[in-house]
Amino acid sequence: MNMKRCLVLIVLLAMAGMASAEDIIFPPDAGIVDVKAVYGAKGDGVTDDTAAIQKAIDEVKGIPDALYFPNGTYLVSNSVGIFNGKAHSRDRFLTYQGQSEAGTVIRLKDNCPGFGDSSKPKIVFSVYEGQGTGDVMHSYVRNLTVDVGRGNPGAVGLRFMSNNSGAMYHVTVRSSDPKGAGRLGLDMRQGQNGPCLIQHVTVIGFDHGVETGDTFSLVFEHLTLKNQNVLGLFNANGRVTLRDLKSVNSVPAVRNKWESLTLVEADLTGGGKDNTAILNESPKCFVRDIRQDGYGHLLKDAAGKVHDGASLDKWFEGKATALFPCEMKTLHLPIKETPDVPWEADLAKWVKVDWSKAGEDVGDALQGAIDRAAKEGKTTIYFPRRPCTYDYPKFTRPIRVHGSINRILGMSNIVDIADPSGQLQSGEKAVFTFEDLTSPAVVVERFFLLGGWKGPRKAYMFDNKSGKALVLRNMGMSGLIKKPTPGGECYIEDLPVSGLFIGPGEKCWARQYNPESPEATMIEVDGGQLWILGLKTEGRARHIVARSGARVELLGGVSYQSWDKQPIDPPMFTVTNSDASFTFGFYHWNSPFTNIVEETVGSETRTLPRKDLANYHLPLYRASGAGKAGEGRGDVKP
Repeated sequence: MNMKRCLVLIVLLAMAGMASAEDIIFPPDAGIVDVKAVYGAKGDGVTDDTAAIQKAIDEVKGIPDALYFPNGTYLVSNSVGIFNGKAHSRDRFLTYQGQSEAGTVIRLKDNCPGFGDSSKPKIVFSVYEGQGTGDVMHSYVRNLTVDVGRGNPGAVGLRFMSNNSGAMYHVTVRSSDPKGAGRLGLDMRQGQNGPCLIQHVTVIGFDHGVETGDTFSLVFEHLTLKNQNVLGLFNANGRVTLRDLKSVNSVPAVRNKWESLTLVEADLTGGGKDNTAILNESPKCFVRDIRQDGYGHLLKDAAGKVHDGASLDKWFEGKATALFPCEMKTLHLPIKETPDVPWEADLAKWVKVDWSKAGEDVGDALQGAIDRAAKEGKTTIYFPRRPCTYDYPKFTRPIRVHGSINRILGMSNIVDIADPSGQLQSGEKAVFTFEDLTSPAVVVERFFLLGGWKGPRKAYMFDNKSGKALVLRNMGMSGLIKKPTPGGECYIEDLPVSGLFIGPGEKCWARQYNPESPEATMIEVDGGQLWILGLKTEGRARHIVARSGARVELLGGVSYQSWDKQPIDPPMFTVTNSDASFTFGFYHWNSPFTNIVEETVGSETRTLPRKDLANYHLPLYRASGAGKAGEGRGDVKP
């Protein structure tokens, strides 16, 4: 066994040792669908569980439910998942939840018929394959491993797709073959994929580790690629934003063929001296803070020129633009990881919001559950699902969250919010107010739609007065996101919601943020600080307004304009006496913006029109509130 295979074995053993530490469990009445208890899957590594898993998917899909896989090895002999999917059908809205990344394994049988020809690849586990569509929403894969076994060179490990909201967290896709046999590990090639978030994912083995196709926006963070046979990541035609790539490969780590790639913080090791770490063939590529070891070349650009060295602080195709004189580089704001709030494995510390029938007002029950949890030192509030139904609760009063609570779980519910008193719509009260929390951070997550389809659109959903970090992820909302919190910290992941306001002294880190709005400004930063990894927008409203000394850094994403007959045409970005940097792309099927940036320094305002952008792409725009009015516009080549 060679050294690289030994390293893989060590990694796998280490992951197995972590299984007991990661324990994602739920109360019996939470409303998840257990594939063992309900559908008879064995998970013993011997029994063929193909039929049981496929039956579970067929019966549960189309309603925002979760299939739960307790620890075990689920042996399959054929593809499982959604295939030949139809747009606007039941082929969507499904979560796959494992008990632990290392302990829950979906494994293909060794030398399995149908998976032996790499020229005829076949998918092992498919979240969605079928018609290109923009409504395969709320797809999630969490805390599990997909293993293509041994002797299956045609195997594709996992195909993932989601739109607007959807994510993968803590997932490993691997080949157990001694030679790493397998055509592709993580398949993101489904047409019209994204926006979605891929975070803490590891791919081991395969010819290609990850491939993308025609996408809206894919955001990767903390992606690990090991021991690919041909290529680590192949971005064929996607709009990809990637932070913290770790590649251990002798073959090239990244190839960007056609569309846009924003790559920030990469550690590319194990390279072969005859290979190049990053191959770029597109005029839309931005890289920053890249390190490599062992490769003959670090990067080959679209013109065929090679760039050598052990590191690359900043490089991009095209030219940087500034309307006022300033230093031509990204703002490079400090990056904070989303706070890790450990999953509560003691079910005695979970408190449910009790409800029994659709439309029931649970406001008093919700506040009572929170008060009881705070009094008894409990941590987790959850809204039970009623599996395979469209029944949901509602509430009609503002809620105070306090004490020991550190997580509120929606369990993929739609929770309607009504406002008979008008105090939410007026902004007098937020829906949830956080005060006097004892945990360093509180997480609100896993709501299909918080507020419902007819919830108060101008209501603030959250007001954080606790002084603790607020984490919002994996949910849609009907109202504005939050009130400004001076000195507060907010973390956003996988949020398809407009109406983000960051106030003076406030800091926010956003990953895969997807606001859509026809008229109202999507993001306002008034004297605060905002860092965004991957922004996808829709609608002709201003995307970002930064003013009063704000600091805003946007790394990657796309403005997608499919809405026709929009009544307004403002600048996409408005910056007034503030610091900002934007690396961004555009796809306009209808009604493109006339102006991309409007910047004001002092009393002077200047504009960057769309027609001045080469390849209709913004490699780097830099704004500085310290610039001096009256000096000339600067266009700087990298």
